[in-house]
Amino acid sequence: MNPPEGTTATTTDERVLNELDTYGPAYMRVAEALGGYEETEQEAAQVVELLGLQPGDLVLDAACGFGRFAAALSRHGVEAVGIDISPAAIAEAQRRCPGPRYLVHDLTQPLPDGVGPFDALVNVYSSFGYGITESEDQEMLACFHRALRPGGWIVMQLSDLERSRHRLRSDAEPVVRWTNGVKETLTVDFSTGRLHVQYELDGDVVHSRIRMYEKEELVRMLEAAGFSDVSMYGDFTGKPKEPADRLVLVARA
Repeated sequence: MNPPEGTTATTTDERVLNELDTYGPAYMRVAEALGGYEETEQEAAQVVELLGLQPGDLVLDAACGFGRFAAALSRHGVEAVGIDISPAAIAEAQRRCPGPRYLVHDLTQPLPDGVGPFDALVNVYSSFGYGITESEDQEMLACFHRALRPGGWIVMQLSDLERSRHRLRSDAEPVVRWTNGVKETLTVDFSTGRLHVQYELDGDVVHSRIRMYEKEELVRMLEAAGFSDVSMYGDFTGKPKEPADRLVLVARA
């Protein structure tokens, strides 16, 4: 299978919690300082093994950012396509991680004609939960399902509410922490799952808003979108999920 040529511009910022380019270059500098990209190569190799991907498989990196994971997957011989709603993120992907095909597109909307179907879809680094309502999040999962061929696999890596409660302990007041020069101010409401993080680094200020879910609710949402054989893990090696772990979900279309 061959990935599509060119770039498609389809964005609808009224359907998401953040500005389109929230996760552009300033956020990328923050995430890099926080160590968010250090295990990319190792995790990509683990995903290849976890899903049984083969050279030539067509894989969608949904919400790809600057293309780090798509590029890492492509080094294992798969045909990677990266999609992100942010034009700034896609511009960075094309500059920093050439090789995969990149598209600007709103993943709450059906994919453009000629894109897919994919053998697998990856959605990593908490790149889910940005719809303005839960309905938009559910529609994104439905779009993920439509993007896959029958029997294709999805893998998602995200922070669930169990992890948030374990790390933040209380939602009574904001939590402030410093890591490698990054100031994070986290405000969470465990009853709604809403998390707002203000990042500050070298004069840059980035606001990130996300909706988190219980892991059991995410399983139900995947099943409602048409997925089956849903499994929950604590990382890409398939280890059991502990409260401190990011949640990894694997399911079949």
